Amino acid sequence: MPFSFKKTLLFTGLSFSLVLAGCAGESEGEDESEGTNSEQQEEVQENEQEEKEQDQNQEAETASIEDQVQAYKDITKELGKMKEDQEVNWDMIKDTYTAELQPSLTSVNGEFDQAITAAISAGKDGSLEQNAARQIIDKTTQSYFYQKQKGMHGEIAKELEEGTKEKAQQQFDQLKFLANEVFIPTAVKRDSYYELEGDSSLEQNINAGLTTQQEALQAGDAEDFGVYKQITDKSIYRSYFLAAQSYAEKIEKAANEGASNDELTVKQAEAWGFYQAIKGSLSSGDEEAAKQISTLFSLDQTEPNTIKADEVNDLFVQALVGKIKGYHTEAVEEVKNGNITKARTEALEANMFTKAIEMSMTETLGEEQSKETLQKAESWLEAVSNENAEEAEQLGQEIVSTLDQLVK
Repeated sequence: MPFSFKKTLLFTGLSFSLVLAGCAGESEGEDESEGTNSEQQEEVQENEQEEKEQDQNQEAETASIEDQVQAYKDITKELGKMKEDQEVNWDMIKDTYTAELQPSLTSVNGEFDQAITAAISAGKDGSLEQNAARQIIDKTTQSYFYQKQKGMHGEIAKELEEGTKEKAQQQFDQLKFLANEVFIPTAVKRDSYYELEGDSSLEQNINAGLTTQQEALQAGDAEDFGVYKQITDKSIYRSYFLAAQSYAEKIEKAANEGASNDELTVKQAEAWGFYQAIKGSLSSGDEEAAKQISTLFSLDQTEPNTIKADEVNDLFVQALVGKIKGYHTEAVEEVKNGNITKARTEALEANMFTKAIEMSMTETLGEEQSKETLQKAESWLEAVSNENAEEAEQLGQEIVSTLDQLVK
C-alpha cells in the first residue's frame, strides 16, 4: 500500500499523515541521545515483556481485564472511605488485590506488586499516612494497567500476523475497555487541568489512535495496527507524564500556601505512582534526569516542600528531548539502510514525543517558533515516509537544533 496523505489524526496537533505502507508493529524501544545501544536494549526488554505477558495468559489462569478493572474500582471505592473519615476495610483491600490483581500484576512488574503490597500493609498498620498509602495503591495500579496494555498490543498483533482476526478483535475489545475505564478518565483530568482542547486533547488523541487501530484490525493489517499503536500508547504515555508533572505543580503551590507535610506527601505519592508507568522508558532518553525525577518523587528521599515544578519539568523535557534525538538519528539511518517500515514507526514515535513537550516549547520558544517546529516535524515524517534520506536528515538537524534550546 503506498504512502497516503488521506488519513490525518488529532494526535499531532498537525495534519501528520500516517504511513500506511509496510509499517512495523513493535518499535517500543525508545532510544537515547548518544547512540543505539540503549534503544536496542529497551526494545529487547519491551519485546521480552510482551512475550512474558503472552506466556502469562497462556500458562496461568488470571482474572479478565473486566474483573481486574472491577477489582481496582472496588479497592479505590473502599479506600475512598477515608476521605469521609470512615473506617477502611484493609483486609477486604488485601484480599481483593491478592485474588484479582496480584497474579497478573506480578507477571508484568514485580516492583509494582512490592509497592502496592507494602502500601496496603503500611496503610493498615498506620506506618504510612493512610491517604498517601491510598494514592500509591491507586496510581501504581494505574501504572500497571499502562504496562499491561503494551503486552495486550503485542498479543493482538501476533493474532493478526497469524490470521486469527476474530481472536485479535476480542482482545482489542478488552484493550478498548481498559482505555475507556482507566486511561481516558485520567486523560480527561489532564485535559481539564492543562486546558487541552481539540487536537491537543489527550482524550481525543487516545480515541483517534484506537479508531485507526480498529480500522487496521478490520483490514487484517498487522503492520498498520502496530504503527497506529504508537498513537494510542504515546498519548497515554503523555497523559501519565502530565499527571506526574501536574502534581509537582500542585505540591509547590500547596507548599507556598502553607499546606501540611501530610497533605504534600499525599500529592507526592500520586506523582510517584504515575511516574512508575514511564520511568523505565524515560531513562533511555536521559538516565540521570529520569533518576533525579524518581528521587524527587520518592517519599523516603525528598521532603515534598522542596519540590519545584520547574525543576521537574526541565528534567522531563531533558529526557524526552534525548528520546526524540535518538529517534531522529535512528529513523534516518533506517531509511538509508532500506528499513522503511522501522524508519516510519520511529519517525512517528519521535513526533509523538515532540508533541508531548509542546507546552514547554511554547513557553521557551514562543508560540510561533513552536508551531514552526511542529510543522517541520510533519515535513520530516513525510520525508522519512517517502524514503528521502537527504531531506529527512536536513530537516531532522534543524528540528534537533531547535529542541536543544529547551535543554538547560
